[in-house]
Amino acid sequence: MAEPEVQMASYFAKYEPAIAKRGKALRSKLRARLPGFFEIVYFYERQAALVISYSPSEHGYEGVCSLALYPDGVKLHFGQGALLSKSDPQRLLQGSGKTVRHVVLGSAADIGRAEIETLIVAALQLAKVRLDPNAKSAVIIKAEAQAQRARRVSKPARPALVRGPSKPRRAAG
Repeated sequence: MAEPEVQMASYFAKYEPAIAKRGKALRSKLRARLPGFFEIVYFYERQAALVISYSPSEHGYEGVCSLALYPDGVKLHFGQGALLSKSDPQRLLQGSGKTVRHVVLGSAADIGRAEIETLIVAALQLAKVRLDPNAKSAVIIKAEAQAQRARRVSKPARPALVRGPSKPRRAAG
């Protein structure tokens, strides 16, 4: 397996240069903004989506937010976004799922916008997480495990057992 940063570079290379550049700059800003957090990386081939979850643990589902690159743009997802509506008076959060909401990021400078910073702070408070610059962090690539899972799921199922005609049932009486 390649080093995580080499793999990350290969994922970013799958996007148009402008999207890749914006994604790299936003990743750098989020790493600085969330010191000590793990970056859990997923690449979804079918959606052509690179998702980096920023989590206080080694589990992506515990992420406070996620940076997601798509062929048409970059978004910042909040796992508990539906609960952040009070912290979003400008109604930046988009989406209608039960939990996740996102903000479209047009540039790396968007992370520094006051209303997005307010959402990040609220998400940290909601997750009851404190930032610790001395905490151990790492880049964890989950994309390969996900690809293996997808290959297992896509294997054809065994043919159904063919049975002969069933016996007629006797009437209850």
